[in-house]
Amino acid sequence: MTNLYWKISICTLLTLASSAFASGPGSTTEHGPEEGKTTQAAKPYPHIEEVIVVYKTHFDIGYSALARDVIHEYRTEMVDRVLDAIEQNRHQAKEQQFVWTVSGWPMKQILWEGQAPDRRQKIENAIRSGNLVVHAYPFTTHTETAEMEDLVRGLGHSSSIARTYGLPLPRDAKTSDVPGQSWILPTLLKHAGINFFHLGGPLVNRTLGLPPMFWWEGPDGSRLLTLYNNGYGTSPLPHKDWPYKTWIYISMTGDNAGPPSPDTVKKDIEFYHKNAPGLKVIMGKLDDFGQRILKEDLSELPIVRSDLPDPWAHGNMAMPDGWKLANAVRPSIPAAEALVTLEKCWGLYRPEIKDTIARAYEQSLLFSEHTWGLATQHYISQPYGKAWEATIARGLPVNAKVIEESWQEHFDYIDNVRKLIVGTYAEAVATLADSVNVSGKRVVVYNPLPWKRDGLVELNACYWPGFSALEAVDNGQRVILDRLGSGPTSPGGKIVRFIAKDIPPMGYRTFIPAEIRPANNGLVADKAAAVIESPYFKVVFDPAKGRIRSLLDKRTGRELVDSTARRGFGQYFYERFGRKDIENYLNAALYPQYKAHRYSLTKYDVPANSVYASALPKNMELYMHKSNIDVSAVMTGRISGPGMPQNVSIRMTLYADMPVADLEVGYEKQPDGWPEAGWICLPFKFDKPRFRLGRLGADLDPITDITVDNVNYHQIWVNTGIAIYDDKGYGVGICPMDTPLVSLGRPGSHKFSRRYEPTDAAVYLNLYNNHWQTNFPNWVGGKRSSRVRLWTFEKFQSEPALYSPSMETRVPLRVARSTCKPGVLPAAQAGIILSRKGVAVTAFGENPDGDGLIFRLWEQGGVSGKLTVKLPKGIEATKATPVNLRGEKTGKPFIIKNGILEMHLRAYAPASFVLEDVR
Repeated sequence: MTNLYWKISICTLLTLASSAFASGPGSTTEHGPEEGKTTQAAKPYPHIEEVIVVYKTHFDIGYSALARDVIHEYRTEMVDRVLDAIEQNRHQAKEQQFVWTVSGWPMKQILWEGQAPDRRQKIENAIRSGNLVVHAYPFTTHTETAEMEDLVRGLGHSSSIARTYGLPLPRDAKTSDVPGQSWILPTLLKHAGINFFHLGGPLVNRTLGLPPMFWWEGPDGSRLLTLYNNGYGTSPLPHKDWPYKTWIYISMTGDNAGPPSPDTVKKDIEFYHKNAPGLKVIMGKLDDFGQRILKEDLSELPIVRSDLPDPWAHGNMAMPDGWKLANAVRPSIPAAEALVTLEKCWGLYRPEIKDTIARAYEQSLLFSEHTWGLATQHYISQPYGKAWEATIARGLPVNAKVIEESWQEHFDYIDNVRKLIVGTYAEAVATLADSVNVSGKRVVVYNPLPWKRDGLVELNACYWPGFSALEAVDNGQRVILDRLGSGPTSPGGKIVRFIAKDIPPMGYRTFIPAEIRPANNGLVADKAAAVIESPYFKVVFDPAKGRIRSLLDKRTGRELVDSTARRGFGQYFYERFGRKDIENYLNAALYPQYKAHRYSLTKYDVPANSVYASALPKNMELYMHKSNIDVSAVMTGRISGPGMPQNVSIRMTLYADMPVADLEVGYEKQPDGWPEAGWICLPFKFDKPRFRLGRLGADLDPITDITVDNVNYHQIWVNTGIAIYDDKGYGVGICPMDTPLVSLGRPGSHKFSRRYEPTDAAVYLNLYNNHWQTNFPNWVGGKRSSRVRLWTFEKFQSEPALYSPSMETRVPLRVARSTCKPGVLPAAQAGIILSRKGVAVTAFGENPDGDGLIFRLWEQGGVSGKLTVKLPKGIEATKATPVNLRGEKTGKPFIIKNGILEMHLRAYAPASFVLEDVR
C-alpha cells in the first residue's frame, strides 16, 4: 500500500471513531439512534475545487413498516415530498436545484401502472429534467446470496427507465447498510458499463479497514473505482489530506425517511460558503463525482483484490425453509428460459415467457434484498425459557404475529419464483417429451447444463404397466429401475427412479420401457456391522454416539473421517448461547458507543446469568434399505435438551453408478426465541488442510483471497460448494444443497475476528440460527432436513474438483413422460455445446434489453482461453454482437459460421452476445 493510502485511511478512521461522519447543517440522520454524532468543524480546502452534493434516503423494503406499506409510501407521500422539494428549488441555478437519487427498483415502483396521472406527469418531468435520478443498482443486497443472473437482471430496472425517457444509462451504483459485499460486484458492474461505486456501511459495525477510495478488483481482473466509508453516506467535507479536486457529499436520510426538508439545499450551500469559501457546490448525482474524479490522476490509488464476505450474511439462515426453496428453484429460471428458446429453435410452438422470466428474476433478487422484516426490537420484548414456552402454548400475541407477517412477506418472494417457474419449466419438459419422434410410451430426460452428464432421475409412472428398465432409443443402452410408492389398492411402485446416463449438453435423451435382469451392483447393507457400501465408498455408522464413524474412499483406500473429533461426522450439533457469548461477539464486531444496537444485532437481553450449552444426539436407532440403484442407512433419535426436545435423523445414501455420497440431516424442533444454532458437522482426516470456497462468480482461497479486516471470516455463504484437500491435492468436494452458510474449522455462530485462518480440517454447515433480534426472523421451528453431497478428487482443480460436481448437484436432470403421437424431434440431441467445461450459460432467451436473443456465458473454472460454441440446430444466426450486461454494444459482431461461434473468454468473466439474423 502507498503512503498516500495510509495517510488518508488512518485519518479517515480517526474521524470515523470520533464523529461517526459529521453532518452539515442541512443533513439528516443515518441508520438508528444518534449516538456518537457530533458536528465537525471544517477547515478551508484550497486544493478542492468542487463538491458534488447527492441527496438520497436509505431504502428498506420493509423494516420501518410492512413491505407493502413502504412501497405505497414511496409511490405517494414520499414522492410528493420529493416533488415539493424540487418545485421549491426550481428557480435556482441549475447546479443548485434539488436533485433526488433513487435506486432502480423503488423508482420502478413509483412509476407503477397504477400511479395517478397528475403525479406521474410530475414524476416524469422531474426525471427528464434531471431532478429525479436513478443509479444503476436496484437496491441494497446481501449480494453473495444471489445468483449471477439475478444481479444482471436487477440492473435492468434502472436501464429500462433510462431508455424509456431517452436518457443515458446510469454509470454509478451504491449500496448502504450491509457491511460487506461479494467481489462479484466489480466484475458485474464493470461488465455493465458502470464506472463508480459507493460502498456504504452500517456505521455500527467495525470498519473493514479499506482505503477511503480504491480500485476494487474482481476475480476476473475487472477494476472498479470504489468509494468506501462505514456509514450510509459521506461527510460534507473530506479530511484535509484528501488529494483530489473533487469531493462528494452523499447526504442520506434514515430508513425510508424520504427527502430532507426543501430548505436543505439553501442550508447546505450556506454551510459551504461559511466553511469552505470558494468551493463550487453542485447538487447532482453520484456519476457527477465519478466522471470528474476519473479525469484526475488516480495513479496512486491503491488496488484491493479481495472478497468482502458479508458480516450480516448469517442472518439469512434464520429462514432455512426459504433458502432450501431458493436453492432448489433458482436454477430453474435460466433452465426454463433456455429450454423454451431451444424448443423454438427446433421448430416447436412455444408461448412467450419473457414476462414470466423477468418477474421470476425480480422476485428472486428481492429474496436477496437486505430487508427481511420489521424492526423486531420495536414490537416485542423477547421472552426466554419457560416464559417463551408459556407464550407459544397460549398462542403468539398480535404484535408478534405482525412480525411474523413481515417475515412471510420476504419468504413470499422466493415462493413467487416457485409459482412462476416450476410449472413453466415442467410444461417445457413435457412438451419436449410430446415432440420426439418415438411411438408409444416414452420418457425424456433433459440436461440443463452445457456438458454431457449422468444423474439421478425420479418420475411418477402411475398407471403405466410395470417394467424393470428403460432403454435409450438412440443407442439401446438399458438402465435398471427402482420403484417406490405401492399403495393398498395398487401394488407395484409408482415412483420410478433411475440413473440416466450420457444426457447431451443442454439436450435430451429418450427412453422407452424395457426389461432387464438385476445384476450384482456392488451395493452392501450390513445392519449387524452398521455398514453400507457402494463400489466407491464404505460407510460405518455409530448409532450409540449418533455419528458416522468412517467414510472410506474405496478407490484410494483413504479414510476421510476424523473419528477422534469431539463432534462426529454427519452429526447434528445444537448450540444455545449465553450472555458471555453475546458480549464477546458484540465487543469484537461492533463499536462500543452503539448501545442500543446491542439489542438488535444480537439477543443481548438474554438473561444475565445464562451460559453456553450444547447437545449431540446419542443412542440412535439404525435402519437400512437397499434398492436396485442405491443403498441407504438412517439413524433416528432425539436430544432432550438444552431447551425443548428435538427429533433428529442422519441419513447416508450411496449409489451403484455414481461416485458420490449423499448425506441428509433432519431435525424437528419447536420455535424458540433463545439464541441458538444448529449444524451439520463434517470433521475430515487431513493434516494441514486447504480450503476452496465456491463463492458467487468465482471460487476462492479463504486465506489468500479474503485479505481485509472485520469481514465475516466465521460464517461464509457459498454458491456452489466447498473443497478441502491436503498438500498433495487429494481431497473431498462438498455441495450443501439446502444450507449455503459455511463455517471452516469450528462452528461460527457468535464468533467474530478481525482476521481468522482455519487450522482444523472441519466444515460446519449451518442449519439455522436466530442470532439477530431485528429484521431477520427471531425464532426457527418446524420439521426440516438438509442435504449434502460429497465426492473425492485426486488433484484439486477448480472445474473438475469443485464447480462441475457442484453444479450437477444443484441443477438436476429433468424428466417427463408422454404417450402423445410421435412428434418431429429426434430421439436425442444436444442443445448448446461448449468446447470445455467450467463455463456457465446464464442466459439464452429473449433479450431483456432490446431485440434479438441474448446469449450469455460466464467462466467459472478459473481458466482463460479460447472457447468454441456450437449453437443449436435450427437457430441459423449469422452474427453475434458483443454487448455488456445491460445490452450496450461493446464491439464489432462476431461471424457465426456453420453454427460455430469462437471467442476468447477470460477466467471468471462474463461474455454476452445478441444473436442477430436469427431465422
